[in-house]
Amino acid sequence: MSEPNRRFATVLAATLADCGVRHVCVSPGSRNTPLIAGFAAEDRLQKWTLLDERSAGFFAIGLARVTGTPVVISCTSGTAAAEYHPAVVEASQSHVPLLVLTADRPEELRNVGAPQTIDQLSLYGSSTKLFIDAPPPGPTSAVGHASELAVRAWTAATTGTPGPVHLNLPFREPLLGKTESIANPPVPVVTAAEVAALDLANVAGQFDGRKGIIVAGRSDDPEFASACADLAAATGWPIFADPLSGIRHGTHPLDRVLAYGDLLATAGALEQLKPEIVARFGPVPTSKPVWRWLEDHPEIDQILIDPEARDATNSATTTVAVPVTAAARALVGDITAPAPSGWAESWAAVDEAAGHAVEAELQSASFPNEPVVALEVVASAPAGSIVTVGSSMPIRDVDTFSGKSATSLRIFGNRGTNGIDGIVSAALGTAASGSTAFTLVGDVSLFHDINALGSAVQLGLPLTIVVVNNDGGGIFHFLPHHDPAVLPPETFDRYLATPHGTDFVPIAAAFGLDAYDVSNHEELTRLLRTPAERPRLIQVKTDRNLNLQLHRSVAAAVELTLGGCKKG
Repeated sequence: MSEPNRRFATVLAATLADCGVRHVCVSPGSRNTPLIAGFAAEDRLQKWTLLDERSAGFFAIGLARVTGTPVVISCTSGTAAAEYHPAVVEASQSHVPLLVLTADRPEELRNVGAPQTIDQLSLYGSSTKLFIDAPPPGPTSAVGHASELAVRAWTAATTGTPGPVHLNLPFREPLLGKTESIANPPVPVVTAAEVAALDLANVAGQFDGRKGIIVAGRSDDPEFASACADLAAATGWPIFADPLSGIRHGTHPLDRVLAYGDLLATAGALEQLKPEIVARFGPVPTSKPVWRWLEDHPEIDQILIDPEARDATNSATTTVAVPVTAAARALVGDITAPAPSGWAESWAAVDEAAGHAVEAELQSASFPNEPVVALEVVASAPAGSIVTVGSSMPIRDVDTFSGKSATSLRIFGNRGTNGIDGIVSAALGTAASGSTAFTLVGDVSLFHDINALGSAVQLGLPLTIVVVNNDGGGIFHFLPHHDPAVLPPETFDRYLATPHGTDFVPIAAAFGLDAYDVSNHEELTRLLRTPAERPRLIQVKTDRNLNLQLHRSVAAAVELTLGGCKKG
């Protein structure tokens, strides 16, 4: 069977390359040897070897986000395939195109106690757009079947809403024989599905002449920012922009973009300047005060534009299931009357006032502190950079404190499922695109993805990793569980805060990274603004309790400022 195996894998790799695949992430194993041989023989594919399948899955997510095209991940059979599951779920929820190729035992070796064999049928459940359990390659079926599978997988991953596709590929032994010359069959041309013509005139009619706001959620489309900015200009509405929307940083017009939307919502600005209508694009934003306000006001017209029409707040009055960028562009041409005079100016004034309050509080705060670290990472990243931000506190601090700027940045995060795993691996994937790459991650997240440090050195990717080490789960201090009346302090510390006492600098150095322990603001800025030539880790140790106090003082200062604005 070795010749059909090699023929199948070689044609599969060539067809995927013809379709447009350019990157393959492979983890070592025996059963996937035919796939490894096929990928190795295809010069159009850049191959990335990662020892840990879990890390490889998130690496591919980062790379697919940057390139906008499917990335292949391939592994051997057994629990190696199960390690991809968290990344497949994230790709499903974040609409990232992945092609998951898992090698397997043939049918006669399943459910009989054969080693390294598990049930891989529909292994990822409903998280994949397409699952195919292929038959083992045969003497006459290897070539055409491989080509068909590749085209079906590419088409499913890229048509409509992007997402992951799973091909389970069993191989019989002997897995490979001697190298042979294989002629590839002609491959059908695969083109991306065109967005259907949008009829949004009725929606645009609801916008005309009304006081509204735009709430822009996460989007990996680099064109969304300019389309949304054009819509804001046409409507005269401010934009509450999630940091993962791409709207807060770039060369597009920023005059309608709020830099401190999260703090404004916390301080009650949405009640002071209450909109009559809301245009919502994509998933709910990171800012809990914003999406809670949406949830609490179903009486206000809320137009949700999302490719899958998913409404986490259950408050949308109209839902339009179309891609966000295409919808924003279509709406611009249908707007005939902007908001009343002074509406946008009022929002700009409170946003500017909030910014002065934030700046004053942070200048008086001692360093190191977590808000300034988040602000500095974003502010120091040069144009064209990618910043991957961890869940829990890092993404919230970037949302709250990083403001806006005319620097072209792309900010990514694993917010499809809001998990803390795979952050460094995903950032490595963005670095693999050739972009200058940073990641801001918490200490518990780094624990979850510590193997990625070894991958960074192995692959030689100059990623800058900034870890905020507050010795545990700082996010829990912001929840009701932190109240001694809810949980005794010793219970909270042991089971939620989970102090660990780990210093990541010697760990990173042992993996071979350049590693720094920074407690000085100027030193942090200097390191961040010095281009990285190899992977490096910058650790900033902070105090969880002081962090809670600083967040509260900033929120109080903005609320006091807004009170003054209201009186004025």
